[in-house]
Amino acid sequence: MKQLQTIGLCLFTAVAFTACKNADFKTTATGLKYKIIEGGSKDSTKTGDVLKFHVIQTVSGAKDTVMYNSYNTMPEYMPIQQLMPEQTNYSPLEVLPKLKKGDSLIAILFVDSLIKKGQIQEAQMPPFLKKGDKITFTFKVLEVFKKDSLAMADRQKEGEAYQKREEAKQKAVVDAFEKAGGKDKQIKDMEAYLKKKNITAVKSALGTFVKIDNPGTGAQVADGKFVTLKYAGKTVEGDKPFDANTMTAQVGSGGTIPGFEDGLKQFKEGGKGVIYIPGFLAYTQGAPQGAPFKAYDALYFEVEITHVGDAPPQQQQPVMPVPQEAPKAESPKAGDKK
Repeated sequence: MKQLQTIGLCLFTAVAFTACKNADFKTTATGLKYKIIEGGSKDSTKTGDVLKFHVIQTVSGAKDTVMYNSYNTMPEYMPIQQLMPEQTNYSPLEVLPKLKKGDSLIAILFVDSLIKKGQIQEAQMPPFLKKGDKITFTFKVLEVFKKDSLAMADRQKEGEAYQKREEAKQKAVVDAFEKAGGKDKQIKDMEAYLKKKNITAVKSALGTFVKIDNPGTGAQVADGKFVTLKYAGKTVEGDKPFDANTMTAQVGSGGTIPGFEDGLKQFKEGGKGVIYIPGFLAYTQGAPQGAPFKAYDALYFEVEITHVGDAPPQQQQPVMPVPQEAPKAESPKAGDKK
């Protein structure tokens, strides 16, 4: 069962379709409130089976906040296995093994009880939690697999379907953006910004604007070349800094957003300037996690090209994280590859 990672259920959050005040809720020895709505299956589950389910988790206090909803992504998978008491103490894991195909489960945790049991520290609670709140998990079991290999195959199939849905959604966003004249508008917005700031910048054929303070005198930046540079990134809206670093990247490898790469090609080694990137050449598939901007926001980078070569330096510099295809940055590093 090593291939299927057990879900840390206490880290998820979801929405319940019924209230805790109902008399038919049961209570485990640890105080967990739960209710199972049977789906009619007569098959029992056992150790080694894998549950496939959807889960929604909500924090209820002054208002209900949905923190996680697998219906928006893909189902979760969890092997039923023997767990130590501390792993099931006041957790939905106490009752999940009771579920069969088609069953639903509502499990409720109270924040005050979590504090009392020492599972969370009041002083270190996230901002969306406070004393008196309750955390409600709603599960719906879709399937029970008797073999790990069957669960893995199904998970791969669900993952591929999810990827196709995401690609279709992204295409719809791009199509709507282009149909509404988004590119032309963003170029005009950038021209207006530069004019307001009294900045002279040259527009590339792709649509990037580059202010060249020093073009450089060394090798030309081009596809296939390894470029080492210092950079500092800011948002056009509000001129908010979000990243500054030194890195090495291979131009043309798709390791960074299109506008950044396009701007670099306007320099030679020793060059220095600013690359202004309309949103359609920046992060169109979602901003890196924690970044102070969103998809299609315009950005600019102050850059200084320190080296251009046919091979990376012997001492590798930090590589640019976040390619446009997979914006999963751990920090708001706009140009980085993950």
